[in-house]
Amino acid sequence: MIRINLIAPDKPAQKRKAASAAPGAFQFYFLLMVCVGGALLISAMGYISKKSEISRLDSEIAKAQERQRQLQAVKAQVDALEAKRKVFQMKVDLIERLRLEQSDPVHLLDEISKALPDFVWLKTLEQTGNQLKITGMSSGLIAVADFVSNLQRAGWFPQVDMGTATESTVGSSPAIEFTVTAQFRNPATAAREAAERAAAAAPALSPAKGTKG
Repeated sequence: MIRINLIAPDKPAQKRKAASAAPGAFQFYFLLMVCVGGALLISAMGYISKKSEISRLDSEIAKAQERQRQLQAVKAQVDALEAKRKVFQMKVDLIERLRLEQSDPVHLLDEISKALPDFVWLKTLEQTGNQLKITGMSSGLIAVADFVSNLQRAGWFPQVDMGTATESTVGSSPAIEFTVTAQFRNPATAAREAAERAAAAAPALSPAKGTKG
């Protein structure tokens, strides 16, 4: 007797179906791994790039901070030198002022002596600060006027005023007793102070910018 199994031919078809399904799953997992690996690679590259950028910025910040410290040190040195310069300048000014003050009496007597014309002689000389009061005798008013003119031309007396002039006698001879007031000023000191005042007033005298008529 011959038996025929009608169900058997279906098994190879199921095997072929299972076999055909296996390569598709492999491709899916492969693509998934590629995508995950690419994402990880991109993330790693981004991390490395950001890390490098952070390192560069840290280096620049460190350089800037070091430069700032150097500049602060230089500024401190400049300030210290400027303070020393001011102290030395004050000492020089003091020495110069003392030198001028010590020499002023010598110049005062010398200039008055040179300004005295003939037939004029002094009796007293009083000094209060830079103000002078001179009393003397003369043979006449013309000689007294010459004495005042000589003081005015000397350059050490910015202001000279004739005071009193009264008739008197010297022995049996007629004479004039006079007083003269004057202001004594060292011309070098006056010139220096005038220059300082002009320098201080210069910014205030500069024309205003942007003004239109």
